[in-house]
Amino acid sequence: MDIFISSLVLWIAPASLLWVVLTSNCLNARALAAGRLAEGIAWVSVASATVATALWVLFARSPVEATITSAKCIGIRFDALSAIILLLVCFMGAIILRYSKNYLAGDEKQGHFFKWMCVTLGAVIAMVLAPGLVQFALAWVATSLGLNKLLIYFPDRLGTLLSSRKKSLVSRVGDLCLIVAFSGIYTIYEVQDFGHIFEAVRLEGSLLGYDAWIGWLIIFGAILKSAQFPFHTWLPDTMGAPTPVSALMHAGIINGGGYLVVRLSPVLVHTPSALLVLAIVGAVTAVYASMVMLSQTSVKRALAYSTIAQMGFMLLQCGLGAFHLAVLHLVAHSLYKGHAFLSCGSAVETAKKLNAKPHYAKLKPSRIWLAIGVSFAIVAGLSISFNVSPSDKPGMLVLSMVVVMALTQLLWTAMRRGQSGIAFAGTTGVAGSIATLYYLLAMVAEMMLSSAVPAKVPVAPVFETIIAVLLLGFLVTSIRFQDGEPGFLTVAYKRRLYVHALNGFYMNTLANRSARAIGLMPSKR
Repeated sequence: MDIFISSLVLWIAPASLLWVVLTSNCLNARALAAGRLAEGIAWVSVASATVATALWVLFARSPVEATITSAKCIGIRFDALSAIILLLVCFMGAIILRYSKNYLAGDEKQGHFFKWMCVTLGAVIAMVLAPGLVQFALAWVATSLGLNKLLIYFPDRLGTLLSSRKKSLVSRVGDLCLIVAFSGIYTIYEVQDFGHIFEAVRLEGSLLGYDAWIGWLIIFGAILKSAQFPFHTWLPDTMGAPTPVSALMHAGIINGGGYLVVRLSPVLVHTPSALLVLAIVGAVTAVYASMVMLSQTSVKRALAYSTIAQMGFMLLQCGLGAFHLAVLHLVAHSLYKGHAFLSCGSAVETAKKLNAKPHYAKLKPSRIWLAIGVSFAIVAGLSISFNVSPSDKPGMLVLSMVVVMALTQLLWTAMRRGQSGIAFAGTTGVAGSIATLYYLLAMVAEMMLSSAVPAKVPVAPVFETIIAVLLLGFLVTSIRFQDGEPGFLTVAYKRRLYVHALNGFYMNTLANRSARAIGLMPSKR
């Protein structure tokens, strides 16, 4: 059965990567045929990955490995983690390619676009299925190089060209961190395939010891890949790229940092200080990007900062050791963000049809606390029902607070719209159903990924409690701010804060000045 499963999966990445040998001029002359071929390969990949995953769940349940070199450098490692992400990448790739056929219809460079879209997808799939360090590093670099080709699809757009150069600089630093870290892992374990590395870690425990710098480099590479503060400034400025590129980037490639941390989690748990810093960076990024997102007037820039915030939450989950929840977050965010970008062109028309301009009433502080109290009651009830103890499971205290924040926002919005008691009860029921679904999916994710990620992760309870309290404070402050309550800020200060947030607290300005100083600024044509 392992041979059959590996044969279903082994061809997927090469089928997309082989597009690199085709010339753009040839593909541009046959753009319609190229689009059909690309989409066809993508949908066959979805079917093949689906069958392989079903067979793996039914008959295997242990990692399936197949390599085409004696050193086990190139091939596949098909386990619970790679199966989930492979299905996601193949499905999103097929949808984006289908959308691209109409989006770029008639464009003289459409064939060139299909070429690099397929190559980039192939690189992502090769990274997801990598059996060891060598293929992972090669695919990691290839993904960035392929994305850069797509970002500069319109080379006359100076803003996008600058953002691609900033991204290239950040990516090369991240690549260097990853390569040096992988070299250190190979030096210590004297093997490069993940199976032997994870087995050595399991048997020998904290083998890294004084070589903890390896974990730090991996974490730093993940931070750079996932556009975390303050290395995020390139992402909001890539909106000049074609919409399918934005969908691929935000729904797939930007998740690479999180996937790196989850894949190497058996090694990283032995560097708790690095995971602690990762959690702090993720939390700071999530709060910062959420504030900036709420002030944006552009739909695409708001989505970009939303992606940065969501990546912050995902890396916060990784830093707290909740790796299975990070994977669940990754899947949900990819599906949502892919849909958001591919449908953003119809947002205005949709709003007109819905006549969406509701009247929001100003609420008393007691009503805000009522929404928070109901949310806490829902989460507490579900924790008891599912036998989930925030003190026993890594990251659950903070993640329970995140669920409380989401439910509170939903209930508070319903209150501001002046819902009657019966309507509010219905909204509360919807909130409870959403939370129940989340807990169910979290339980399924934990069961599926139990063999792929560590079960026990050292997390300081005091640190987790501090993060949870800070999140609660941010929730109350943001709601009072949106509701027009003066709180500890005067109206004048609120207006100033809005202006600062609208401009991303000028981080992009600082980044552009730095880019100009080192010669990255493109010249006007």
